[in-house]
Amino acid sequence: MEFNPCSIKKLADLLKTEEDSSSDEDLPNSSKLGPGDIKSKSKVKIRVPTEEYEHAYYTKRKTDSKAIWEVDEVPVVAFCDDASYDPRQRPEVDIKYRQAVSSEDVFLQLGRKNSSTASCEVMVISVCLEGERREDIDLHLTSQHLDLRSPVYRLSLSLPHPVDPQASSAEWEPTHSVLTVALALTRELDYVNF
Repeated sequence: MEFNPCSIKKLADLLKTEEDSSSDEDLPNSSKLGPGDIKSKSKVKIRVPTEEYEHAYYTKRKTDSKAIWEVDEVPVVAFCDDASYDPRQRPEVDIKYRQAVSSEDVFLQLGRKNSSTASCEVMVISVCLEGERREDIDLHLTSQHLDLRSPVYRLSLSLPHPVDPQASSAEWEPTHSVLTVALALTRELDYVNF
């Protein structure tokens, strides 16, 4: 057998594998989809108290001449927890934490992120509302409290961490009757941890 440059080049071409790219940029858009993109979800509107709403409520209450107390005399309460007296069922709730992790966090561990809940940016609350429709769900969210009402279910949930109601989202999955609420956490030292 002769070993000339031409035969060595042919042998190299025979043994050479095609270069695989692990980059998602080269792939078509259909291959970027994952299992979570298959199911149909619809957005649920989250009601957030605004300053106009609170101002309108207090001015309306002040003009009432038959009121026993003035609005200034009543202490401000973050939410009204009447769920313990409500005859509606309390739905099944599942709370999970989610964080945005890059390859630098996983393999090189350059950042301060770890697998604890202190490093998570989003709290995901899944609420099973069997037999409900999206139109019947009323979701009210403040920075410390989640209030969900429907004809069958009632949930009043104090949150373990302060959240940003404006950056939060809710999705309704009609096939399993599950409401998934993604709450953006706003903790005191997040700018240091991340």
